[in-house]
Amino acid sequence: MTATAKSVKDDCFLERHLKCPICMETFTDPVTTSCGHSFCMRCLELSIASFQVDYACPLCKKHLRKAPKVNNVLRDIVQEVKNTLSQTFTGAAGEVPCDACTVPKKKAEKSCLVCVASFCSTHLENHYSAKRLKGHKLVEPVENLDTRACPTHGCPLALYCRKRQTCICARCLDGDHGKVVSAEEEWQEKKDQIENTKAQLQERIMTRKAKIDEINEALKSCKEDVGKEWWDIDALFTAVLDVVKAAKGEALNPLEDKLQLLNKESKNLKDELEDEINKLEATISKLDDISALEDHILFLQMYPSLSVQDVMKDWTYIELDTTLSFGSMRETATTMIENIQQQLEKLATIELARFTKFEVDVRLDPDTAHQRLVVSDDRSKVRDEGENQEVADSPKRYDVLGSVLGLNTLATGKSYWEVEVGSTNGWDLGVARGSANRRGRPALNPDNGYWVLVHFEESDVPKPFTAYAVMTAPPVSLSFKDQPKKVGVFVDYEEGIVSFYDVTARSHIYSFSKCSFQDELHPFFSLHMKNEINFEPLIISKINHTKMN
Repeated sequence: MTATAKSVKDDCFLERHLKCPICMETFTDPVTTSCGHSFCMRCLELSIASFQVDYACPLCKKHLRKAPKVNNVLRDIVQEVKNTLSQTFTGAAGEVPCDACTVPKKKAEKSCLVCVASFCSTHLENHYSAKRLKGHKLVEPVENLDTRACPTHGCPLALYCRKRQTCICARCLDGDHGKVVSAEEEWQEKKDQIENTKAQLQERIMTRKAKIDEINEALKSCKEDVGKEWWDIDALFTAVLDVVKAAKGEALNPLEDKLQLLNKESKNLKDELEDEINKLEATISKLDDISALEDHILFLQMYPSLSVQDVMKDWTYIELDTTLSFGSMRETATTMIENIQQQLEKLATIELARFTKFEVDVRLDPDTAHQRLVVSDDRSKVRDEGENQEVADSPKRYDVLGSVLGLNTLATGKSYWEVEVGSTNGWDLGVARGSANRRGRPALNPDNGYWVLVHFEESDVPKPFTAYAVMTAPPVSLSFKDQPKKVGVFVDYEEGIVSFYDVTARSHIYSFSKCSFQDELHPFFSLHMKNEINFEPLIISKINHTKMN
């Protein structure tokens, strides 16, 4: 057994004799009775009170003439033992022994990095009082001080080699260590670096918290927008269902009226027939009674009183009227479709509000414009100059059609732009495949890579078309209550959709669906050119977001 362990064991043995036999804890304010037993004052008082015995020892039951007072000597011994045990090194986890103590060893209070040793409070006094030791670096107790000494020279690691990124002692300076500073200086510098790193990390935290606030705000705003659209769409389709319900009622009302009439007529006929059946059965019953008479005279006297030839209806040609003559439901269906279409037109308002998110800043490509067209400097307008300009011809340029493409490439996602057409006599708007033919006069239909809305000049409207048409195969005529002044073009590349809208009337014009683009697209613009000049330009306009929302 080591001396330290023996000392600790002795102190523990002494501590066991300083325990109260009642609470089994170390004495608190100990008292000693006249019979020689010791207790905590509070334990003795409670013991006497619980047994209702006046001043009797809880162990030997000997009568006590008076309550004992605190045993000051025993109390001081208890306190001294407590202090000794609290300062004694026990080998528990986290404890460091004093290197200057012999037996028993006390717990170290500080470790000196210069002395490479740990000291208890008693042996630490020299470091506080001796001037030569005041410069020593004292830290919290370190368990393994060997790591603080140079493994080669056994001297304290007081320096830091920045080249090798390691701590060294003064004797290590003989080698090539590059820049060497004191360990304390390097500690302070690295501590400052940690503070800077912490500040940077804190800044990142704040940035991310701000991003969370931004996301929450965006989520709130988006939920509000979705909620508004939700109710708008719900109201729209509720109105559509009401239209269908009303049309359904109008179509079914004649059937319901006919059923009610049939039920009424059939009941009247059946009631009348039942009444006649009852009369006939009553007559048969009377005839049975007369037929059973054996008195010939009575039989003959009663026979004339029964009239079998009562006046009854001839049912041979009476039938229930089951003819159905409801006629056509075309008017009801036509009215329903018109009302539904009127309600569905409100979808255009919702769609146009959505499209602002997909606005494309379309700019015209002068290299594709017909020689007679002039593109503005900002490339947002195109007009008919009336005569060919001196520009180089190329396969990219339209040579017959008065057309021009946009510089923008549409090959993914959704795109939207608006064009002011004003009172332009004749124009084409839409999109064209990048590889579509631009020479000669190609048919502007999807088969040739064009998805186009056309406005013909009044004198050039081909029969049987109206002034507006979409160039499908075959083309589809369109009619408007008012002539569009501004046209919106929406493209969803993935879904294969090209849609046209009357922005002023906020109505849908036409949609090409299930399109097979097969190549990148470009916005397409065209002015119809004849001998006279088409004075009105086509203008790519900025979207009015306030009006849209």
